[in-house]
Amino acid sequence: MVDKFSGVLCLIIIAMTAGCSSDMAKRTAYETMQNVRQQECLKNPAMECGKRESYDDYQRQRKTLEPSQ
Repeated sequence: MVDKFSGVLCLIIIAMTAGCSSDMAKRTAYETMQNVRQQECLKNPAMECGKRESYDDYQRQRKTLEPSQ
């Protein structure tokens, strides 16, 4: 579990030091976590693997669930 989070943290730090936007850092972290879940799923055949959702689809769905302000 520590390896997953340290990998995400490293990618975020690299993205930020490279001058990437906040959105790029979030996108990178999201994609990394999707990759980690996919790898765990491949290692454990008993796990139920869901469809991999793109970051853009995730953001669209998230916006529809947010309360109106």
